[in-house]
Amino acid sequence: MKQTRAARFHGVVYLLLATGSSDLSAADRADYELTSRLNIVGSSGKPTNDILGFGFTLHRRLNDDWHVGFNLDYSPEFDFERPAEIVDIKSDLEIDAVGTMLMVTVVGERRYALEDDGWTGFWNLGAGFAEIDMDDADGAIRGGGTYDIETDIDTEFILIGNVGFIQRVGKHWSARYTLSAEHHGGGWDVRDRVSRTTGEIDDYAVYGVRVGMTYRF
Repeated sequence: MKQTRAARFHGVVYLLLATGSSDLSAADRADYELTSRLNIVGSSGKPTNDILGFGFTLHRRLNDDWHVGFNLDYSPEFDFERPAEIVDIKSDLEIDAVGTMLMVTVVGERRYALEDDGWTGFWNLGAGFAEIDMDDADGAIRGGGTYDIETDIDTEFILIGNVGFIQRVGKHWSARYTLSAEHHGGGWDVRDRVSRTTGEIDDYAVYGVRVGMTYRF
């Protein structure tokens, strides 16, 4: 009798474990992943030091190793550092212009199962574009006079590469840690309305960290 009860008990436990494992595996093999993330990225100071913001990513599973990702990132406010210097204007006060950036990219992602349970490594490469709106900047020129700078920015072409880790924290949830590098190509045309002097910024690099939370479905 005791053996029968023990067998039934172990059978129920095994069934529960098997059911749980099956559900977890199904979540791991989910076709889609939606990630919200915080972006902490910066540059060398020309044209900006940092571009803080947030973003969303939708990943589509192609097979066990490969995913394709669609990224939408937005910076609601970042500084264009010292635009007066771009047009060779000297000022005692360092006046920055304020801009916003909307970036859309598509990446192909390769994943690797790691020995530590619940951890996955990845890298990805992709491309996209960014739209930037920049406010004007005005101030006083050293020695007398004023300046009023406007910046016209073409649509930027983006090349992007990322490497990082995914940490499973639940049946459908995981945390995502990413080191990111971007090449921004385009043209920033900078012009002082007062003196009519002009300057420009071409390509620049952006790098930093993106931390997010992912839901698999």
